Amino acid sequence: MSKFESQAFSISFSKTWLAPKYWGTWLVGGLIILLAYLPVKWRDKVAVAIANRIFNLKALKKRRAIADTNLQLCFPDMSAQEREQLMLKNMQIFAQLILGAGEMTVRSKRYLQKRIVVKGEEHIQSILDNNENFIVLLPHTYPVDFLGTYFCTRGHDMCTMFKKTGDPIVDWAMAKQRTRFGGVIFERNAGIKTLIKAVRAGFGCIYLPDEDFGPEASLMTPMFATKKATLPVLGKMTKLSGAKVVPIYAGYDSELHKVTLYIHPAMEDFPSKDVAQDTLRMNQEVEKLIMRSPEQYMWTLKLLRTVEGSDKPRY
Repeated sequence: MSKFESQAFSISFSKTWLAPKYWGTWLVGGLIILLAYLPVKWRDKVAVAIANRIFNLKALKKRRAIADTNLQLCFPDMSAQEREQLMLKNMQIFAQLILGAGEMTVRSKRYLQKRIVVKGEEHIQSILDNNENFIVLLPHTYPVDFLGTYFCTRGHDMCTMFKKTGDPIVDWAMAKQRTRFGGVIFERNAGIKTLIKAVRAGFGCIYLPDEDFGPEASLMTPMFATKKATLPVLGKMTKLSGAKVVPIYAGYDSELHKVTLYIHPAMEDFPSKDVAQDTLRMNQEVEKLIMRSPEQYMWTLKLLRTVEGSDKPRY
């Protein structure tokens, strides 16, 4: 891993973070750590009650409007009532994962492994057994960090990109959490080439494909009933790294109180010689993953910011 230290995201603890202006952050962080030791069934029940209570708050109106717009564009046949029910379930799952966020920081490897249920594990096990390079195609859901935990606690280092939050304490804590059992995270300015080098060196790569980075670097590609500005880079990454692409969806089972990883078979005949076709195939795989549990997806992200034929953002 030493060859990637210069590009890896790194932030050291600073005594300035002990200043009064940061006390709120430390208080919230301490509460999250304490919640990590509470019984999961009780904690999940409390989370649902909180979510139901805050769902209609004015402060969340903007985020709900973004989610509602995304759902209308992707599923025009979905009624307003169905969208609202989906968003409420989404909020409940978000609350359950937030209240349990401290687990990956302080709970044991054995405990975390027991928190994860894997379906389709044979699709990744054969790749690991053959020491083949692989890239995980992973849509944004609330339990996404559990995927890195799944691999790293089993001895397979992973790499991915990291987006700063703007709060140095949160960035420091998240970086520590995500590399606790191994692996490496890169800032976005490290570039795709750094990820490719890491994959070629034997790291598994977690690639989240669904953010909208604007029309300049993207292709307007069909996704559900609309078109989305999509980065056309997965095919290139796959070709240059010699990796297989394994689609995986991370969801939370509120009845079992466990994270469920749905592992799909590796994409066949990918990449092709057509960048547009490869980008479309990626979005089609993302659709299949999302439809396993649509209420788990982060619909509150500005996924469809770019409007085809317009310079004005959608939101």
